[in-house]
Amino acid sequence: MIRVIIQLLPKGQRKRGIWVAFSVLLRAILDFAGVAALIPILLVVMKQNGGRGMMLALCGAVLLFVLLKNALVVFLARVQSRYQLEIYRDFSRRMFANYYHRGLLFLKEKSSVQLGHEVNYVCYMFCSGVLAPIFRMAGEVVLVLLMVSALIAWEPLAGFLLCASFLPLAGLYVGLVRKRLRRYGMEELEGRRKQSRTVVEAFRGYSELKIARAFHTSLASFEQGMEFIVRNRLRMEVYQLFPSFLPEVAIVSGLALLIGTGSGDLGLVSGVFAVAAFRLIPAVRAVLNSWVTLQNVSHTITVVKEGISDRPWQEMQSEMPFTFKHSIELHKLGFAFPDGHALFGGLNLNIHCGERIGIRGASGSGKSTLFNLMLGFFPPTSGEILIDGRKLTSANRSEWHKLVGYVPQEIFIIEGTLVDNIALGQSLVDRTKV
Repeated sequence: MIRVIIQLLPKGQRKRGIWVAFSVLLRAILDFAGVAALIPILLVVMKQNGGRGMMLALCGAVLLFVLLKNALVVFLARVQSRYQLEIYRDFSRRMFANYYHRGLLFLKEKSSVQLGHEVNYVCYMFCSGVLAPIFRMAGEVVLVLLMVSALIAWEPLAGFLLCASFLPLAGLYVGLVRKRLRRYGMEELEGRRKQSRTVVEAFRGYSELKIARAFHTSLASFEQGMEFIVRNRLRMEVYQLFPSFLPEVAIVSGLALLIGTGSGDLGLVSGVFAVAAFRLIPAVRAVLNSWVTLQNVSHTITVVKEGISDRPWQEMQSEMPFTFKHSIELHKLGFAFPDGHALFGGLNLNIHCGERIGIRGASGSGKSTLFNLMLGFFPPTSGEILIDGRKLTSANRSEWHKLVGYVPQEIFIIEGTLVDNIALGQSLVDRTKV
């Protein structure tokens, strides 16, 4: 998984990722230092070395260190968050552009609701549900390793008992729920896609549904989908609760084993063990919760990988502009959809400049497809389209579009003013032309 994620990142983001990884390591070291700073206070209090004034001075020094440490941790956390959001912004933009430039045929084969969901929500979930948990797990794992290593170095028995009490529980939990979490994540993604599709179709088809008195079918579909999402989310939350108490069970079990098998100053050892547990419990809980989140949204890696896999699109600039002074010629033109369904073949037509023609036919006979071919949106399965003898291709169609006026069958209006819709795409609008 890590290898795939690294491959998805552009070269610049990979380099920045090294510094972010270093900041994660530094945060873990600072957190460890914060816990270690509590040990001197514990030793002074338990051994009663020095007076009350010395103890208060020591507490003040540790408090100052903790405040400075936390300020640096907040700064490092902001660096990490900014990096994640920059990746979200970059991936979402690339996926949006890639989907658009894959062409009209691709867009007609896919649901616009699904594509919009992937561009916006899935890209965000990739960063917040995959990258963030990975960074969080890495930092907390380093912290746990540092604390356990220090505990083993200081009191080997306490460290080994802690590992012996926790590792079997964690391994059992991971083995039991990993596949289920991934399956639930995929099911929830598909369920939310269907919900969005149901809502958009109901709003888009208001007139038809109203006249046919068929809204109850959309509402029933919506309620069924909502029931599935709620049930799936409840199952997820049950598994997400386990990381909350597993570390506590492990710590208490380790403490019990320590008391039962340990020797020497049990009070001091137990005190240090308790200080370690003070930070180990939330650290281990964060690791497990992050792992749960990662498994639940790991499917977003596949979606993002497919969505940004195209090379950055750039339309080829034609050196020679199109002219339309003579004719548009369709020469043995044929078209079939990717599923093999053929609309027509061997079509020959010569449209002279200045002519006005109409094309008629039964629904589904290929009228709209023919115009999409003449606009260069669909590549012909066979034959060619010639404009004043020059072949129309996807590489030079932008030059042809400069001579084309187009009124679509389906109305397209953006959310904006009348001027915005008439001067579509123009940053500086000539109001006289409007």
